Amino acid sequence: MNEEAKKLPAENKEVSKTDEENKLIKKNERLEKIKRLSGIFCEGYDSSNSSMAGEFLDLHEKKTLTPNEKKRKDELETELSMANGLKNGLWINNLNYKRHYKFLATTRSNFVKEYECKTPIELMLADRIVANYWRSMRLDMTLNRLIELEEGGYSFNDSKIYAIAELSKGLESASRQLNTSILLLKEMKQPKLNIKVTTENAFIGQNQQFNASQQPNNQPNEIIKPK
Repeated sequence: MNEEAKKLPAENKEVSKTDEENKLIKKNERLEKIKRLSGIFCEGYDSSNSSMAGEFLDLHEKKTLTPNEKKRKDELETELSMANGLKNGLWINNLNYKRHYKFLATTRSNFVKEYECKTPIELMLADRIVANYWRSMRLDMTLNRLIELEEGGYSFNDSKIYAIAELSKGLESASRQLNTSILLLKEMKQPKLNIKVTTENAFIGQNQQFNASQQPNNQPNEIIKPK
């Protein structure tokens, strides 16, 4: 009996250690589920939304929900989607009516991939470019239909002339903003230019322009020395 009594604490320790390991495994599995769940709402994972994601996960895994729980689950889904709207493109996708959702979502996704937009400011510019493109094309379409009749010919009156003038202003503004956003994004995406100047006196003009080009990795940067 004494020998068996001595074995009991050791066995209890083994059981306790196994329980701790199981708890740790379950915790890690839950974190992985939360990360995968976050992928539903955005491409990345933001730890600041982990508590909401965890609450949503609990409700999502329940087989039967009460009316209040179902309402809360819908609220959490909306909150998580809106919180990650810049990453998942929610705002630009809902720019217009539901029937245009597919076009806006596809255009934005393709643009982000082509220009490798990752930082918040790059994603903001991508949204503005798609928004202004959509706005300018819709205004252009409306203007063309106002000016030219479907059966051919043209028809004008005071109301139509006023509408054409206002729409033209909107089209000009949208086109200008579109071009500005595209140029800004391209400028941000240009490779950095490194120049080392070794001299006592160096003068660079106010509007000096350097045209950057990709150099081979083994080619050193140019060093400008005094004559």
